[in-house]
Amino acid sequence: MPESAPMIVASPDDAEDIAHLRNRLAQWMVDNGIGQWVPGEYPSAVVAEEAARGEWFVWRDDLGALIAAVRVIWRDPEFWGADDDTEAGYIHGLMVAPEQRGRDLGGRIIQFCADYTLANGITVQRLDTAADNQVLRKYYAAQGFTELRETPLPPQFHGTTHVVLMEKSLTD
Repeated sequence: MPESAPMIVASPDDAEDIAHLRNRLAQWMVDNGIGQWVPGEYPSAVVAEEAARGEWFVWRDDLGALIAAVRVIWRDPEFWGADDDTEAGYIHGLMVAPEQRGRDLGGRIIQFCADYTLANGITVQRLDTAADNQVLRKYYAAQGFTELRETPLPPQFHGTTHVVLMEKSLTD
């Protein structure tokens, strides 16, 4: 199992950097024909509000550059609907800067999220990914997540039409 990532709780001051990283990744997805994120659909003002609630975590390098970020929430009715009554740590917006690829940062962030979820007394992790993104579906399956079902993407997002909901028990 990978060691946990050196993530820290983000503050609203991190919102611009988080939104900028998301826009960079969204543009890369658009340029590479991946229908998942759209540049500009997740404004820094929204990120700042979420960060103020303690939902975002960041990983910065020794020079202070943002190299990764993730959001963890305890309820997710927009994506999970009626299944939202299950206690879970919901992972959203897991991002690794493109220049950091190939270092298993994603695995370390998922482990951080698992540790954080368990520390909060919850034993289930959940996430979603674009239904047509086979690369991420396989990646998350390799990280121990099981696909539960496909559902329409909430209307405020536009990169794809459907997402796959995935779950992982942290007690296995």
